[in-house]
Amino acid sequence: MRGYNPVIVLLVSLLPVGARAALAQTPPSGPPGGGPAAGATKKNVADRNDRRLFQRFVEDAAVATGGWAEILYRYTNRANGSEHFLGPLVAFKIVSDIEGGLRFGFKEVNPDPGSGASGLSDIDLFAKYRFPGGRVRAALGALAKVPAAAEEDGLGTGKSDLELFAAWRGDLEAVSIVANAGVRFNGDPDPPAAPADNSLFFGGALLLPASPTLTFVIEGTYETGRFEGAPDDARLALGVQSRRAQGRSGFRGAVAIPLSDGAPDYEVFLGAFLTY
Repeated sequence: MRGYNPVIVLLVSLLPVGARAALAQTPPSGPPGGGPAAGATKKNVADRNDRRLFQRFVEDAAVATGGWAEILYRYTNRANGSEHFLGPLVAFKIVSDIEGGLRFGFKEVNPDPGSGASGLSDIDLFAKYRFPGGRVRAALGALAKVPAAAEEDGLGTGKSDLELFAAWRGDLEAVSIVANAGVRFNGDPDPPAAPADNSLFFGGALLLPASPTLTFVIEGTYETGRFEGAPDDARLALGVQSRRAQGRSGFRGAVAIPLSDGAPDYEVFLGAFLTY
């Protein structure tokens, strides 16, 4: 599969499912903007804000209805080693349509060949503004990486990164359609590490609510190399999010597979979350 153009593979993977979901839409009954049907629709759309992406949790036009706290475990397997990550992901509504948050954790890298290392990861701080609207919303945001990970142990670059992004989300009756794009200004690490290169990224996803408590996620991402000479990174993640009936807690899990040579052989996401 790595020999194919990642953009083509991504579109082929996502568009047929999106077309079937769009055809299945059922317009709400009742007068526009009023009556029980309108109230039910508003509640349904608001509920979608707590159905989130895996790879691009931040770069989404969803805003937490109150707050989101998650303990996230991520395992990444590459041809030259593996990586474990465990830590919190926190997002919260600052005011209406503005979300802020952070993520960090404990990271362990096991290069092959070479000796492993572990310690604190870098810290991501993010914020975004979502434009007013109904079912279809757009957002602009920024993410700043604070270089807390030890560069000498191979846990980070030791330099700050800045990301600017735009996101779009349409919450239809049977599916939420998500798109995002942005640019990342990557800090240049010290030699002998390869010089950094600014990267461009885009992605898309389908969130399919199977029930009030269960959502299936199909998410594709693409990013140009963050270092000079590095190959592009394209992945497709297949995941599920489950919430306890009439509860504020739940679990999420996904597996990401490679669509290009720059992506890991595979990646596993596991999370336990609480909304408040």
